[in-house]
Amino acid sequence: MLRPRILFALSLLLSCAAAAQTAKLNSVLDLPEFLHDWQISKQFTIDVANAMPAEFYSFKPNPEEMTFGEQMIHIAGANVYRFREITGIKPPFDFDPSKPPASDKQNVLKTLEQSFDYVLDVLPKITPEQLQHTWHIPSWKGRNDPDGRAMILNMFVHTAHHRAQCEVYMRAKGIKPPDYTF
Repeated sequence: MLRPRILFALSLLLSCAAAAQTAKLNSVLDLPEFLHDWQISKQFTIDVANAMPAEFYSFKPNPEEMTFGEQMIHIAGANVYRFREITGIKPPFDFDPSKPPASDKQNVLKTLEQSFDYVLDVLPKITPEQLQHTWHIPSWKGRNDPDGRAMILNMFVHTAHHRAQCEVYMRAKGIKPPDYTF
């Protein structure tokens, strides 16, 4: 009688382990790995912001572009805006895209630090329901309305996109950006 129970328990345990492994394989990243990636993104973004001299924070390569400082504020503000939208957790500062904060070097560094600390704090608190919730975002033309998971991944890519633009601004001014380490 004991032997069938042991076999049943063992098969149940193996089934659960296989299901967990399959779930892990079907996800792009697990939470500790993704948090680590955001920590690297935080440090690299701050390194890029630090490497640009304060007098070039108002530089933009053409009139249609944001300035270097505006690009950095855009990164910070967008992360705070979207992660508040996803989680409902109050950020360290409110962000109104029509009235962004000052984009001088000192304020940029403070705002970046606060925004990344906020993202790193709220990421582990995101619920499965928040990951599955969808939003209609008009600027996502030709794409399905994103769910929370897509929004989070998009924000990671968005940060990299604007940080890369800032690196090009630095090169245009003859400044070598920090080396990227992952």
